[in-house]
Amino acid sequence: MALSAWRITTGDRVLADALAGLYGGAPEASGPADGFGYEVMTRRDAVSISMHGAQSLALRMVLKGAGETFHVCDGVKPLEPLGPDGEPCGCGPTLAERKAAARAGRGPRPEVHLRFRLSDLPEAGTFQLVSTSWELAESLPSLEHALNEAGDPALCVLRYELVEFATRSGVEVSYRKPVVEVAGRLAGEQEDVSLAV
Repeated sequence: MALSAWRITTGDRVLADALAGLYGGAPEASGPADGFGYEVMTRRDAVSISMHGAQSLALRMVLKGAGETFHVCDGVKPLEPLGPDGEPCGCGPTLAERKAAARAGRGPRPEVHLRFRLSDLPEAGTFQLVSTSWELAESLPSLEHALNEAGDPALCVLRYELVEFATRSGVEVSYRKPVVEVAGRLAGEQEDVSLAV
């Protein structure tokens, strides 16, 4: 079942308390598997963030199965395992072709990395969102353009948007997807600290 609000993880209990104070929820100890220690199930599906242009965005295409990673590329050249220089990765040239191959079980899926600061708590450092959303992957070129147009750093809103529709056979479908909206330029910068969402 998809969450209806943002879940934030951190290794810092003081930061977890501050995040809960800002966005609702309560810090809870998380399992050792995620490596952070605390999670906050917020009550917010949208947060104000700042991003630093194209360096805030990364897309990898990843094929996993049976607990193994078989293929990692940037859509053009292999990243893992490394192939000879200049050798193409074998993925389709368009995201639509890559999506069709992934649905057929023959191709990798997107792994989008977004780096940002929370506008409400910039001193907390840099956060990271990792998403496998095809919609977010498809939006990266226009997001990069909007970030470049806005200037550095750009003020944005990170939404966990609800999508609802009925299939042709009448089945009601709903899911959530991450969406970044660029609002304009933000004045001021902070030092980098690594955390993760």
